[in-house]
Amino acid sequence: MRAKSNEMSGLRNIVCPYCKGSLSVSVGCMSMPCLHCNRHINVKEIIFPSEKKRVSPVGQKKVRCFKCEREIFTDKKAQAVTCQHCYNSNDLSDHKVKTLLGVNLETYGTLHLKKRGIIEISSIHVGDAVVQGKIKGDVNAMGTVEIQKRGEIYGSITCRKLIVNKGGIFSGKVKMLNAELTD
Repeated sequence: MRAKSNEMSGLRNIVCPYCKGSLSVSVGCMSMPCLHCNRHINVKEIIFPSEKKRVSPVGQKKVRCFKCEREIFTDKKAQAVTCQHCYNSNDLSDHKVKTLLGVNLETYGTLHLKKRGIIEISSIHVGDAVVQGKIKGDVNAMGTVEIQKRGEIYGSITCRKLIVNKGGIFSGKVKMLNAELTD
């Protein structure tokens, strides 16, 4: 009786493929975070399994929200994700930058600072960084920071791996993160 009333009200009962928790979702829902395990599930794939091959995989990338620092699961090809805890929009795209002044940069993608490029900001949070220009500010990377030939960083660096190529300049402090959170 309850399942029938849910369908009449535009809701459908599904089971999370990760934790097997039961959920009631809108008939038009495409994807959502599970209310039980917080992993992102592709609702369309569960409701219409015959279309499974045409739907991109959801829930295969894990990031931490820049604002509340809680885990978020999203599609590997996503360019941005909204945190389901604090509703902060988290950028996942790569950035090729020539000049950036006075604006903080937060992305889980790769920052690529071009030759003769300049960044003068207080805080940079990125997935990885490839520096061919000059950065005056702190760089926080989840992965690798690579300072290429003629690249310069003046400030502190937090990363899992730091590469300073011949001709690159680094002046400041470095903090190495544990390598256990790789994706």
